[in-house]
Amino acid sequence: MRTTIRWLLLATVINTFTLQAADILKTDGYFTAQKYELAKAGYMDAAKLGNPHAYYQLARMYAKGLGVEQDVITALIYYSLAAEYDYFDAQKVIDNTLAALAPETKTAFSKIMNDYKAKLGKQAIDAKYFPVVLDNSLPTKITFDGREKLKRTFYSDDFMEDSIASLNNLAIEEGGNEDATYMSTPKEPYLILDIDIAADGSIRNYFEVQNIGGSAARLINEFILFPQPKPSINNQQTNFVHRVFLGAAVYSRSILIDKNEAMYAQILRTSKKLANGTKLNERYQYAMALLNFPWLTSNPQEAEQKLLALAKQGHPSAMFEYGMLLYREQRNIPEAINWISQSSKYGLVRAEFRLAMILNSSPWVLQDQSKALFWFSSAMSKGHINSAIRAIDIKLTAKDKFLLDIESAVQDLKNIEHQHGNNPEYYYLLALSYRDRDARDFSQFVRNMRTAISRGNSANWDTREWQSLLEKSTVGTVYITDE
Repeated sequence: MRTTIRWLLLATVINTFTLQAADILKTDGYFTAQKYELAKAGYMDAAKLGNPHAYYQLARMYAKGLGVEQDVITALIYYSLAAEYDYFDAQKVIDNTLAALAPETKTAFSKIMNDYKAKLGKQAIDAKYFPVVLDNSLPTKITFDGREKLKRTFYSDDFMEDSIASLNNLAIEEGGNEDATYMSTPKEPYLILDIDIAADGSIRNYFEVQNIGGSAARLINEFILFPQPKPSINNQQTNFVHRVFLGAAVYSRSILIDKNEAMYAQILRTSKKLANGTKLNERYQYAMALLNFPWLTSNPQEAEQKLLALAKQGHPSAMFEYGMLLYREQRNIPEAINWISQSSKYGLVRAEFRLAMILNSSPWVLQDQSKALFWFSSAMSKGHINSAIRAIDIKLTAKDKFLLDIESAVQDLKNIEHQHGNNPEYYYLLALSYRDRDARDFSQFVRNMRTAISRGNSANWDTREWQSLLEKSTVGTVYITDE
């Protein structure tokens, strides 16, 4: 009876809903430092999302009694959950353990593990948190103003110069780059961005994938005003994520040597050092170097091959980058979504945001705002502003009334009041919150809608829907005062 109760408690803990996903990297640090209580808590959070590494580590803790009471049965349950993902030697450990048991005991243990997998295993976790791919939609591809592909490189002549860029003081978001390397040089930076292209062709979000050469603000401010071809599928407008090369990143090897030999020498020196690295993260950085500096290799598939190998070995960023490569190129969408989903289980903020975007708007999955809100909320809790904007939008406008949460949205807006970077959508959502909150303030609704429209127009956004909402809301006599 005591063992049965323990199993039931385990089931309850694994199945508990949490508003914040895992942070495996931090948790592994706790484990290495033998802070087992903190490690267990982190791994349990990740286990709720089906993280095989978390399952495996919990199995080790229970098998060896590391910070917990030693319990072979619980260890086997966690090993069995990890084995569903073919993780490391989990299945081998199970087989070796069962082989030493009497037949009837082996049968009983096998039944326990199978019951847990049926209730709390991969299939149940996937159904609760991850996208359902629509197989019938996969053959149809997104096009861009009728073209199959977007431009990958942008030269300075492709978009407006400083005089036009100076009209825009809207920094939608300053993205961080955990892998960036910087050097002092007055020349054009080597800049690679991931951008979200909205249905109207405007750039709504960007992330710096690579920035060598210092400040790229001028280049970014010019580029984000440059309209992109509009994404559509089946004659319906949609959004899409794209990776673009700017500044020195558009140069071939010979041109880079000619224009900035110091930068070329630094890239070459760093890549040679990384090529000899044996640690998992060194190998990842080298794969990214091959991806970001394509002239480093004569094999155009080498970076992709290395990322896939690292993803299979459990490197979260490699999982994300490989999945995103497939997604951007619209190849093997189910595999792309799977790797993005797997990387999100490790608490990678970029992966959580992208998975939420897929759940919220991808034409290739069953769109699910409840699942999207979970992942947006997790990334928001880690300081990701664009996830906060998207989470607030769901809380204010969701069709499912159970997702509407005006009070929470108002608090979220307060939390990002000084961080939103003058994003037009922030003012739009703030306006909606003043319209819908208990202490309704129509004058603030109008003011913030006007600000949203003005800033949106300056950023080349299509604001017709906002303008229509404002016009409908101000039919009749409306008095706006400064008091």
